[in-house]
Amino acid sequence: MSIADGLNIVDNALNMALSDLENRGLPRDEAQIALLIRLWNVVPDEVAEVADLLRKDPELSSAINDEADHRVPLVGAV
Repeated sequence: MSIADGLNIVDNALNMALSDLENRGLPRDEAQIALLIRLWNVVPDEVAEVADLLRKDPELSSAINDEADHRVPLVGAV
């Protein structure tokens, strides 16, 4: 699977989760906060730490954002 395919799967899952929460009456910003908190609580601390380090890496962020430019963006993404 390519990186773009993997990112598309993740983006689609996040969009579905956000849409479902919004359809149930949760404002978008609260839905995003709820998703982040839930992920922090289900992902092992070691994995979250690695993800945080990778998130802060400018080279990796640039590569991911370049991939995202060629895909459908997350609904409401800034």
